[in-house]
Amino acid sequence: MNRRHLLKMLALAPAALAAPRHLLAQIERRSEMYPLVGPYNFALRKHYNTVYRYLNVVDIGHAELAETLLTARSEQQAIHQIEHVTFDRVSRMFLDPRLAPRLVPAEFTVAPFSSLVTPRLNKAFDWTHILHRQIYDILATDFPPDRKHQYIRESFAWYRSEPTRAFPARLKTHDLMEHQWFSQYWREKYPCFNAAIWAYHWLQLRLNEVMLAPDKFARGPGIAEAVAEFRAMFENPDLLPKHMPMAHTIAPLFLAEFPDIALCFDNLHSFHDIYNDILAHPQIPDKRAEVYKQLDVFLAPASLLETAPMVPLPPGLSREQRRLLNRLSHLEHMSMMVMDSTEQELTFLQAEEHARAATLESLMPVMARTWPNFEKKHSGMGHTAPHKH
Repeated sequence: MNRRHLLKMLALAPAALAAPRHLLAQIERRSEMYPLVGPYNFALRKHYNTVYRYLNVVDIGHAELAETLLTARSEQQAIHQIEHVTFDRVSRMFLDPRLAPRLVPAEFTVAPFSSLVTPRLNKAFDWTHILHRQIYDILATDFPPDRKHQYIRESFAWYRSEPTRAFPARLKTHDLMEHQWFSQYWREKYPCFNAAIWAYHWLQLRLNEVMLAPDKFARGPGIAEAVAEFRAMFENPDLLPKHMPMAHTIAPLFLAEFPDIALCFDNLHSFHDIYNDILAHPQIPDKRAEVYKQLDVFLAPASLLETAPMVPLPPGLSREQRRLLNRLSHLEHMSMMVMDSTEQELTFLQAEEHARAATLESLMPVMARTWPNFEKKHSGMGHTAPHKH
């Protein structure tokens, strides 16, 4: 902890101690959260240590960027720290996993100030990351498929037993991530690290997919390929995703077997974008209030749900097809979300740029009907406005 962080926390302490008792009762307390205990615990660390270490770097990256966005003296300083210093550091750990942490980092040690600003959200993030890790542990074993399925369902039930921390199992509308007044500010100002975060999400979803293989002999090649492709993204940043990866394109088999869990993870990833936009945007003075406003909307299980068809892509895409997919812009990816057939999606994916542009233009009215705030947001950003009907 540096001197500036320490002084900030010390400045808060006297006011907290002098607060009336009824206000003290409202102070949010941290509480530890634990996964279920089972015969699968720590299997990922034991059998796939590089993957385990990569996930530790992912945790560090998320925590450090939040800390920097909240404590930097200026936006210019934050951009330099995140886009260069932090990006370069996590890239080195991905390129050489021996540099990555051997144990899961405690967020409070990586990001002491941001951990205090929005503890409700930190608990939701931590709780969902615990579920992520537990599912990887289960999939890393050689238990029979039905036993693995049972363990995963038990883990998700354990996760859902904390409704104030659990992201919903039905997908929230993309409007919330893409089309609020502050949306997309983070990715505009921090394109390198934003792409790195989308690569994190790609890896997490890809691991969900390839680790469904029933035994280590079937799993090994898929995991090795996913890790190699992830590393390639940091060797050549042109391969980093240009839109937020989602389960229906990256993990269709996992989505088919565990739709509620896959959509829960999509919601988690969407909220990471929302959180980063709020922290980065200079016109949001009360970060905590806005984060909690958005979190209340996101954790409500039955409101503002996605209505786009989101037809899953077929499993078994080639490496080149997956790279083509990652190179689609967020607007092109959203156009695929409203397509109503796999054939249409694959044709679009492999089309020349001018053909994709024509298809995108033709689908603008469909996207405007699907997401109520789409037209206003994209016309304000200078994109082609949808045709009127």
